[in-house]
Amino acid sequence: MAIFGFGKDKKDGGGAQEQVLAYLEDAQRVRAAFTLSGPRKTEVPAFLQGLDESEGTATFQITGPLIAEKGNTVELLFIQEGLRIGGSARLLETRSGVAVLELPDALELKERRGAPRARLNPKEGATITALTGLFEGVGITGTIENISESGARVRVEKGMAIKGEKRLPLGTGLVPVGQPFILIKLNKLPKCPAVMELEGKAAYLDGSGGGLTMGFAFARPKADVAAALRGLVASRTSAIPASLPSKARRRPEAASSGSLADEPLARPRPVEEPRPRPVEPKAEEPKPKPAEPKAEAPRAAEPPPPEEEAQPAARSDSLLRLKKRSRAVVALSRTAAFDDILRGFLQEDGFGRVLTTTFPEEIPELLRQPNLGVLFLDGNMTVVETLEFVRRLQSTCEDLPPVVVAAEDISAAIVLAARRHGVAQLVVRPYELDATFSALLSEQVTLR
Repeated sequence: MAIFGFGKDKKDGGGAQEQVLAYLEDAQRVRAAFTLSGPRKTEVPAFLQGLDESEGTATFQITGPLIAEKGNTVELLFIQEGLRIGGSARLLETRSGVAVLELPDALELKERRGAPRARLNPKEGATITALTGLFEGVGITGTIENISESGARVRVEKGMAIKGEKRLPLGTGLVPVGQPFILIKLNKLPKCPAVMELEGKAAYLDGSGGGLTMGFAFARPKADVAAALRGLVASRTSAIPASLPSKARRRPEAASSGSLADEPLARPRPVEEPRPRPVEPKAEEPKPKPAEPKAEAPRAAEPPPPEEEAQPAARSDSLLRLKKRSRAVVALSRTAAFDDILRGFLQEDGFGRVLTTTFPEEIPELLRQPNLGVLFLDGNMTVVETLEFVRRLQSTCEDLPPVVVAAEDISAAIVLAARRHGVAQLVVRPYELDATFSALLSEQVTLR
């Protein structure tokens, strides 16, 4: 039984608290995007930075001002495993870029869906084109994230005034909620006709996760369209749960320690260090020498290893200054909100140029910049997809900088595969933007 101290009556950690910790630990591990809102319902994007089970607190990195006072109730919302999950917590402290909340007493399902939806990978290329009118009004294009027979969630890529073809800013004021669309075209949905047309309206607009997402509620579709959507959904999803599914904690021992600092930020070259040292001593010690008394002298006077380690340390200050003046970091982030946080951290850390994006296809263009120091990849890809992406970059980029990859559940097989693909270092998610992370990137920059 875990005990949480809040400066008031202590809370015991029963089954509800264990479930709260299980969901939050998983959200922290995958760096899920949170939305925090105070009494005025002003939403702020955030990421879960740390959990302290002994104190019963959760620390969030926030990307804007949280309009709430100490003691106010803050609503938190995040999406995990295709489910919208929310809860309420008391605000304990706010400071620059950080909010500390009590752990919620419980989490609950906050689903807006009335029917199951099929999740789509952006690589499948399913898109939507929606028009409020044929000759004037607003036209919207975007990537379909999930879809059902009754509606869809779309990542909006472009909004345009139909008359005059003027591009519109992407924000929650793009169209009002309830705005009718006389034409909605669904393109390239898997297991469906190439193009399907129907009508509908705007159900919601959400700018909390970085970029703009929009919900469409379809008017009753024609029989053939409805049948195609029903088949797609049935092949990919199951019924919506009536309540939040139970979840067990993956690493209760790590969670009880209270901080991300207990987990290794990176596997600091676990295989690379032992590899040179066992080989060199055996190569320099032939068997005849132990029999000769004079062979003991070189063995006693063998302080080269400490000197070899001292040389890089002596040069590190000058190389660090060089990095801060001129070297560039190229980074691929999972979300736009975290992209802003990462860019700000690297700039404050002293990197002269920080080039970041959330789109893998933009990385080759960024790698054409001069004097690159390191490439950091933490995108929405699996480890296998990321390593394949690195392989393609190596074939197209003449001078690829050292590559650092963020991944989960790193195993010996992944370490070996990363080495074969030329990855210089692996970082274990979740990681903190702190001095250890900075030192890891700086070390890779000095290798060039």
